[in-house]
Amino acid sequence: MKRTILLAGLLATAGVAQAGLSFQELATGSRTEIFNGIAGIANMATGTHVSLGRLLTDQLGTIAFTYLGNESGYNDKLLTVGGSTILTEANSVGTTVTRAVSSIGSINFKFEGNTGLYAINGLMSGWASGTSIGLIGKNMSVSGKSFDYVLGYNDSAGAARLGDWDDFVIGVKFTPVSAVPEPETYAMMLAGLGLMGSIVRRRKKSKS
Repeated sequence: MKRTILLAGLLATAGVAQAGLSFQELATGSRTEIFNGIAGIANMATGTHVSLGRLLTDQLGTIAFTYLGNESGYNDKLLTVGGSTILTEANSVGTTVTRAVSSIGSINFKFEGNTGLYAINGLMSGWASGTSIGLIGKNMSVSGKSFDYVLGYNDSAGAARLGDWDDFVIGVKFTPVSAVPEPETYAMMLAGLGLMGSIVRRRKKSKS
């Protein structure tokens, strides 16, 4: 009986692989202008540190992009890497668009400032001069909505690592597909089933 309880506990705590969204820092920036004008997000002063990088996933699922506002002189927008429009400044603040995440690695999106000048979510080689993707916050609530990450786009400042990162701001929420057990979990489950079978056989023999 004790073995059965122990086995059940092991199987219950084996769990599944933790997976989902992460932000990888590729560089650091410093605000040369105040981050301001985005409802629900506190202003941030010049000189404050900004992590610049890309959004990654190690699991498939869906991702929701929510437009949180802009403070920009350009017609900024959020696109897929393939070029289809996700969100623009013409959308109402709070507009959410959901996309499927069908591959592991960098999430499929890019920001655009001036025509043809992109900050592609991926390596820094995908950032045009004066553009970059900055991390505004993680596990953040904005105007009553919770997001895994809030990202800000810098559309110009003479250099990709300078600016305010309030030119086009989005909230990101990731929903993974049903988690799949790791191979080690399967092995533990099979071993547990074998042990349970052995216990049942011994009990049958002892009763006969």
